[in-house]
This record gives sequence, C-alpha cells and structure tokens, in this order.
Amino acid sequence: MRHPALPLLLPLCLGLACKAPEKEAAELDDTGAPAQVCAADGPSTTFLMNKVRFARSEGGVSWGSDLDGEVSAGGGTAGCGKADLVDPEGTPGIDNAFAGLLPALEQTEAAAISGLLQASVGAGELLLTVEVLGLDDYQNDDCVAVQFGNAEGQPLVGADGELLPGQSFSRNPNDPVTRVDEALVEGGRLTFASDFGIKLQILDANLDLDVTQGVVRMDMAPDGQSATGHFTGGVSIDYMLTEIDKYAIDQGLKDLINTVMPAVGDLKGDTGECDHFSIAFEFDAIPAYFYLDQEEAN
Repeated sequence: MRHPALPLLLPLCLGLACKAPEKEAAELDDTGAPAQVCAADGPSTTFLMNKVRFARSEGGVSWGSDLDGEVSAGGGTAGCGKADLVDPEGTPGIDNAFAGLLPALEQTEAAAISGLLQASVGAGELLLTVEVLGLDDYQNDDCVAVQFGNAEGQPLVGADGELLPGQSFSRNPNDPVTRVDEALVEGGRLTFASDFGIKLQILDANLDLDVTQGVVRMDMAPDGQSATGHFTGGVSIDYMLTEIDKYAIDQGLKDLINTVMPAVGDLKGDTGECDHFSIAFEFDAIPAYFYLDQEEAN
C-alpha cells in the first residue's frame, strides 16, 4: 500500500474515444430499445497532483464530500453525533472531522505537518495521479473510466520550486491502482467514488492508510492544462492509534492524539460503530505521462 504520515492522517493516473455498443438483445432500456454500455478504454490523459494540502475548515465551511449520506447538526444519532460542514459551493453534509483536529495538532510537535505533506510531493514520495481513459472532451463526456494511484520517479522542479508539467513517470508496482469504470465529466468536473490507499510521512511516523468511502472530485480546465479538486474518505481510528504508538513521537503528542482521536469519529465502519474519522485533502494538478514500457524509465 503505502508509506505515510503522522498521526494525523493520512494520509494519495487517460484517453480514447468512447463506444456505446449494444448489450445482449434481452437487456433493454426503459424505452424497450437495446441498452447501451459505456466502454472507455485506450490512450490516457493523466493528471499529477503537484500540490496537496489538508482541507481546512473556516467558519464551518470546508471542501470535502458527504460520505455518510446524512446532514447532521451535531448531537443525536445522525452523523455519529458530529456536526457536518458546508462546502464553499453551499453543499451541506460535508464530512471532514480532521479539519477540526488540525489546529490543535499544529500547536504541538506536529506543527510542520502541512509543510511536510507538500515536501513529500516535491521529493517524489507522494505522486498521486488521476488517469482518465476515453476522454474526448475536458468539459463534458458521459463515457470515461478513471484510474487513481501512485506514480514513482524523481520529479523535475522549476526555478520557482514548482513541479514541471508534462513529465513522465513509472507506475508504482507496489501500489495497486484503483479503477472506476463508466464515470462521466459534467461541466469540466470529474467525480468518482472508491476506496483507495495513500501513504504519508510526518515526523517519525510512516503510515499506509486505507481510505474507505472515498470520493475524488477534479475540475479540469477547458484546455486540460491544469486541474483542481479534493479527495475525501474515512480512516480507521484504531489503525491510527496503533500505528502512532510504534514511533518515537513525543509522549505528550501521543497522549493528545489518544485522547482526542476517538472523540472525532464521525463515520461508521463495518461493525456499525463510529470508529472512523473523515479527512479531506485539496489538490492542484498538472498534465503528466506514464512510460508505455517500464523499461523506458531506466
């Protein structure tokens, strides 16, 4: 899976024409006509996340997604009793419990957590890619597939310290790619849901995070030369506490995390208990490529 980051969390890529072949004659749509199926495949349009940061909450507003399908005002049973946020577009029910924990962490030894997250991108340790297959139009396309995963390689950086667009990378053989078929693009926005993994390294902690109930949203520029977005999901509280205990982290920080982490659980896991917390990341992305043959990377 991955490599990772401190107690905090979390801490993670496309093109040919779409075809709509007929299914078996026995499968009909609502009009009685042969049903169609999206078959996106072929060359790829790839975006590399060159900037990754924790999504923060200001005045109850934060980027993220509604992961549990509930809008909670706090208290009661909805949303595990935790109040939801609203995104900048006015969408209610946004889950991002980690945003409430981040300020407290930044008052401790973990003060550099945000900077270290971006540093892992520049060092080539966190190269998250979104690969869109069968993309005909950056603004509207009802038949694309998506692959979300980690690339590997040493990124080239410009004089301004920013990753350069148009670079080629290898696929990381140790990180399974998450694929979602039959996705679509509306108004330049690609949204898809899937569990995925992400790795981060913060302070002395290396974490391989399994992110459940994950949602990724990416807004692409009309010319495909840039994109912005966010990805959200749930992380197991027990996993975080167990992993953090393995590292030589200041005991005061460990005590803080062990105290507050269980209290921010806002998502239910497989057991039905509120044993996961939601976390959201914002990102900027640039065009990139994968080597067609692994040997080309050598």
